[in-house]
Amino acid sequence: MLFSVLIPLYNAEKYIGECIDSVLAQTYKDFEIVIVDDGSTDRSSEIADKYAKDYSDNIRVKHKEKTGVVLTRRRLLQEAKGEYIVWIDSDDIYKPDYLSDLSEEINKNQPDVIISNYEFLDDSKKVVCSLDLPDKSIIQKDDKHIIFEKMLLGRNMNELVTKCIRREIIDINVDYSGFMHVRMGDDLFCLLPIFDVAERIEYLDRSYYLYRVVTSSITHTETYSRYYSYRTIFERELYYLSKWNFTPEETAKVKDKFANRIVDSLVSCANSKNKKLKDFIEFANDVMKDEEAKPIYSDSERKLPSKPYQRFYNLFIKKRYKTLYFSIKLISTISKIKH
Repeated sequence: MLFSVLIPLYNAEKYIGECIDSVLAQTYKDFEIVIVDDGSTDRSSEIADKYAKDYSDNIRVKHKEKTGVVLTRRRLLQEAKGEYIVWIDSDDIYKPDYLSDLSEEINKNQPDVIISNYEFLDDSKKVVCSLDLPDKSIIQKDDKHIIFEKMLLGRNMNELVTKCIRREIIDINVDYSGFMHVRMGDDLFCLLPIFDVAERIEYLDRSYYLYRVVTSSITHTETYSRYYSYRTIFERELYYLSKWNFTPEETAKVKDKFANRIVDSLVSCANSKNKKLKDFIEFANDVMKDEEAKPIYSDSERKLPSKPYQRFYNLFIKKRYKTLYFSIKLISTISKIKH
């Protein structure tokens, strides 16, 4: 079997049928669909089980208690039997020629990873590109720095759903149980060790994946714990910064990105309906005291991409938490009025 199509499922009853249908509609048929339901509380698991019954030769569904997306993806990998792994989120859609085009490139070039693009389901003109390279470009292991830069300095390279990965290069047997808390940026967290060992990477400058923006999904939910996800990812980034011989200037940019994520977390906390000023101050103090985050404070000033975030960060460094809290509240109020 060439492909395992892996679907992590949680409370997507409105879209999971359309998602599965888009996989079944592929013009290339040598694939399995593996679905792991992460303790859904709606009809998602019922719908998935119905598909598994109707298409028992192609679809397998596993159910488990809710543990979060990282461990759900680990379970999917352990269940997969295909030579190559592809992903699709339960509210998104494949174009029908995706697996066919992948199989053609695999037969010709035997890549470890194939990267492609995606577009937004409600705006087909807005294509998100991963790499600024010609279609069918081949990147060998000694030329991977262009990919590493995109992963650690940008955002558009970090989606699992635009990667087709040879199963044997994935760290499937590594224990990820200590990373249940990683909810934001988990794609990058999982991809870093894969690209570290990949020796032959192909880029298709085409869009096969239709991404649906769902405001209630994990990606768009503001969570008080997002800082701890970002901190864990930053630890892994620091390791690969050193291993991949990033320059001091490049390393500084990655630290700037983490500083921006810290502000994201502070903004999320300040705007949370359940958190008051005292909760915000307690959280900001915890972040400031975090020993794992000190590398971003100790070497130089950080440069954030927007003026408000730069001001928020400076207030945070100076421990002016009360002023920071009300500054975030004011900016958020102005933003709501403008919209």
